[in-house]
Amino acid sequence: MQLSSYTHSPGAHCGSASLHNLATFYDWGFSESLCFGLGSGLGFGYYERGPASRVIMGRNSGLETNFFETLGIDYREQSGQQRESAWNDVREQLEDGVPVMLFVDLYYLDYFNTDTHFGPHILLCVGIEGNEVRLSDSEFDSIQRLPISHLRDAWDSDYGFGPLDNRWLVVQDPTVETSLPTAADTAIERTATMLLSSNDGNWKAQGIDAIRRFANDLPNWTALEDTSWCARFAYQNIERRGTGGGAFRRLYAEFLDEVAPELGLREDVPTRLYDIADDWTHLSTTLKNASEAEGEEQAQLLENASDQANGIADREEELFTRLREL
Repeated sequence: MQLSSYTHSPGAHCGSASLHNLATFYDWGFSESLCFGLGSGLGFGYYERGPASRVIMGRNSGLETNFFETLGIDYREQSGQQRESAWNDVREQLEDGVPVMLFVDLYYLDYFNTDTHFGPHILLCVGIEGNEVRLSDSEFDSIQRLPISHLRDAWDSDYGFGPLDNRWLVVQDPTVETSLPTAADTAIERTATMLLSSNDGNWKAQGIDAIRRFANDLPNWTALEDTSWCARFAYQNIERRGTGGGAFRRLYAEFLDEVAPELGLREDVPTRLYDIADDWTHLSTTLKNASEAEGEEQAQLLENASDQANGIADREEELFTRLREL
């Protein structure tokens, strides 16, 4: 059993690519960058837990649900069910011809061949055949196969930014109730407010304040037992690991480019964010170099990274303050 009308496309980021594949399935006509922006996906988190003792994340936890709520699309979300109950519900949705969004730990996805726990990784379950599931995963060019038992391990893993709790989500009514200009305006205001707020989000320490905490703490990483891994993982979470490059800022700049004519935004607004994305990319290079250095050289590179990150925080604060006012 596989959804015959489903078309898989890879993408830049797991969450926004999954939304884009749903947009194709339901004929909404949204690009991946548009999905990311309408979901107010941009953010920043700095955490003292995870695969390394210091971890950064360039998006926020609400992308997927924000997308549906901003557009007025009726959806159903479940988490915390027992394995069998959750799996039976997912199977029923697939039998009804509905793709199901799942939130998993990619450590248990055999086709990734990784020894690093990371979650939530978002994908779409689009079929079942015998003891295997068919998964639409943004990282791959084609539908992937996985034993159901391994999916269940990935689905209720305790690793990641909080337990995954067998979380799943489906569209109940694909009708889009909100116009694109209205939805885009709402989404931009939400993004700016989240980035400029000092309040913690679901993933804790989200926003420009968290960028500054990260920046100011970077020189202290030399005292950590896993300094090189922290620097390496930070580099990966800025430039690789499904960010679209530049800590998700490039993906959001593409969104601003798409909606600028509808909202009357000046051309320099997305251009400034493209420049900030480049700054993040330059920072990631410094962190990558720090991960490969030792002693005084590593300490100096982390000092340099601190200066770069503080400069980024200043530029983001200026840009998103302006966006919120607009």
